[in-house]
Amino acid sequence: MRGRVVACPRGCQAVVDSGTMLLAGPPRDIATIQHHIGASEYPSGQVRISCRAKKSLPDIIFVIGGTKFPVPAKTYIQQVSRRFWAVTGLR
Repeated sequence: MRGRVVACPRGCQAVVDSGTMLLAGPPRDIATIQHHIGASEYPSGQVRISCRAKKSLPDIIFVIGGTKFPVPAKTYIQQVSRRFWAVTGLR
């Protein structure tokens, strides 16, 4: 994020569901990414973030086979409430 590796420094396995906003990876690394974007986990297990944050969040860049694949916030953040909060597609 913003030019820094924040998760999976030696590489890791992940799943991207191209039909949804779901990006799944190792829980520890996903939690690190969630922390860096300012998301908070609620007792229900849902991870929420302010809707306003969506406009200022960086792309998350995945490197697969040496090729960079940027994922913009509009793809990994989904607005749930009309005014207040959104959820991430990171699991």
